[in-house]
Amino acid sequence: MAPNHQFQQFLEAFPSSVRDCLQTIQQNRGMLAPEHCRAVMKSINISFEELMLRLLPLARLYSKTPISGFQVGAVAKARKSDPAGENALFLGANIEFPSQALTQTIHAEQSAVVNAWRQGPGKIETIAVTAAPCGYCRQFLYELDGSINLEVILHNQPSGKTSRHNLADFLPEAFGPRELGQAAGFMAASNRRTGLTLPPSSNDTLVQKALAAAGQSYAPYSQNHAGCAVMTANGNDYTGRYIENAAFNPSLSPLHTAIIQMTMDNFASDDEITRAVLVEKSTSISQRSICEQLLQTVVPGVNLEYYEAR
Repeated sequence: MAPNHQFQQFLEAFPSSVRDCLQTIQQNRGMLAPEHCRAVMKSINISFEELMLRLLPLARLYSKTPISGFQVGAVAKARKSDPAGENALFLGANIEFPSQALTQTIHAEQSAVVNAWRQGPGKIETIAVTAAPCGYCRQFLYELDGSINLEVILHNQPSGKTSRHNLADFLPEAFGPRELGQAAGFMAASNRRTGLTLPPSSNDTLVQKALAAAGQSYAPYSQNHAGCAVMTANGNDYTGRYIENAAFNPSLSPLHTAIIQMTMDNFASDDEITRAVLVEKSTSISQRSICEQLLQTVVPGVNLEYYEAR
């Protein structure tokens, strides 16, 4: 069944009075804005948690699982960083890449967190997911600032069983940013943009967008600030920022995060990448190789344009 048809079926499970609000999720890159959250909750008399659970089947529709066929959806509740400081909901899903090592897979929890980060919230408070987070995701979530208080809601759709946990329950004796001398974690208000520059000749718009993304990346352990920008056949462009993790392996390359943004914006679309740019500050590590490998899997024949920033 086509994803768009499935989306309409999902909407039909709700009263007609809230369908326009829910339709905005598709238009807003997998986000339900605070005012729409309020409207839906008030109209059908449900809580934030109940709304998150009701959105999980929709989140799963964004999955791309050509290897496992196992769709996972996640919904993150995050407080917006604007003066009102209201909560919005951000969807995410797992994305697999055939012909690549399984370690390239994007997990639903990672997708929801990146979706929230890209759209500007200050703090993730709760995440709901259709399956228990794997060890990889538990470590990824632990990188979040204030993760010790992060609530994880598990919802088994076939049985209807729901359970609530603190992230610390899933990751006892955890290793994270503090163990490596970091006072704050990922998405902390204290995270600052890094000033990076390129030679004046690199004034191409897509290159500049990749440079800006690199400056917003999170790389406290290696300082390998990196950003990626891609252009698609439909004329859209998307940026991704490198996300580092204290355990190293759960880190996400900037191309991975760009693909998350593209996926959440192109529900049921066949839009393809036609150009990709990577800008990074070279240190003891580099994002170039992993991005080149992934790009050749996603769009064979499109070469990665590489720029080294200072």
